[in-house]
This record gives sequence, C-alpha cells and structure tokens, in this order.
Amino acid sequence: MQGMTVTQAYKRGFSLSKALKAEPAKVRLTMLAELERLVRHVNATRTFQTQTDLQDAVEDICELFPSMKLEEVLIAFKQIRQGRFDLYGNFTTNVLIDCIRNYEMQNTVTMREQEHVENKKQQVETAAIDWQRLKRDLDAEGLLKTPRKVLDRTFIPYPNDKEDAATTEQHRQQSKTEGEAQAQRESNSDEPTG
Repeated sequence: MQGMTVTQAYKRGFSLSKALKAEPAKVRLTMLAELERLVRHVNATRTFQTQTDLQDAVEDICELFPSMKLEEVLIAFKQIRQGRFDLYGNFTTNVLIDCIRNYEMQNTVTMREQEHVENKKQQVETAAIDWQRLKRDLDAEGLLKTPRKVLDRTFIPYPNDKEDAATTEQHRQQSKTEGEAQAQRESNSDEPTG
C-alpha cells in the first residue's frame, strides 16, 4: 500500500465487492484497522467510541461504494488524515462517507470517464452480411419457407353464431376445392408434353 498512487490503485486494485467475495474477513479487518488509525489521528474518539461504531462505518462504506477499489478507500483514509478534505465539527460516519464520495468524484470518476473514452476509440470489426443474397440462396435451396399461412381476410367468423358456423364450413369447402384444383393444374403443367 505504501507508495501507491491514485492511478495505480484504480488500475491494479480490487473492487470492494470482489475483495469481499474472496476474503471478507481480511478486507473488513484491514479497513477496520485503517479506520481506527484515522479516528485516532483526527481525534474523533467521542463519535467513534466503541468497536461496533467502527464496524458499522466499515459496513456502510462496503455497502455504499461496492465498485470502488479497496486500495482507493485506503488512500482516501490517508488523504483525510493528511488534511486534504475539510472536516468541520464532529467526525461521524456521514462526514467520512462524504469525504470518500469527494475522493471518488475527484479521482475515480475522472479515471472511469477516461477509460470509457479509450474503450470507445477501439473499433469493433464485424463481418457484413448480404441479407438479400442469403435470402436468394435459401430460397433456391428450398430452405426458406413462408413464415405464416396467408389468411382469407374477407370473412371473419363469430364462433357462437350458427349462421357464421355454416358460412365458415362453406368457406372451408370452397377453399379446399380451390386448393385441389390448383394442385391439379400444377401437376398438369409439370408433365412433359409429347
């Protein structure tokens, strides 16, 4: 941790959520020890009186800043100790969280934006597909079928009406005979003449 810059902490560090999944006890213990050191340094022993107060502060930090790197949180503690953030009145969990949020806005957010711009510059190369040619080829091979049956939109039956039921049956018979006639014509045209 010594000598680590803000940029190194951002690029090489582990996010709190990932670190807590891997080694929850070690991460919480490290943060607790550094927070205890910070509390002693800023003389906030009246607001953080018990170990439970410190543990609650660590839990709040883990909950509110899961994407922040562990090393960044420790650097934020160090910068608070060094007086880079203004502390007015009592040093409470809320003030600590505000200081970490300010650190995040000054450093982490700008680095995330730079990273986003750099990633955006990278071109993604994809193959172009000639959809018309693909459709023609599939049609020629007989693999492309019509997606739906074409409906006769001139007549819409009502299922509970007896007259409509009879008319529906007539339409069915008529379309069946038309289909048979069409099939007969196609078979006649396929036969070689002479």
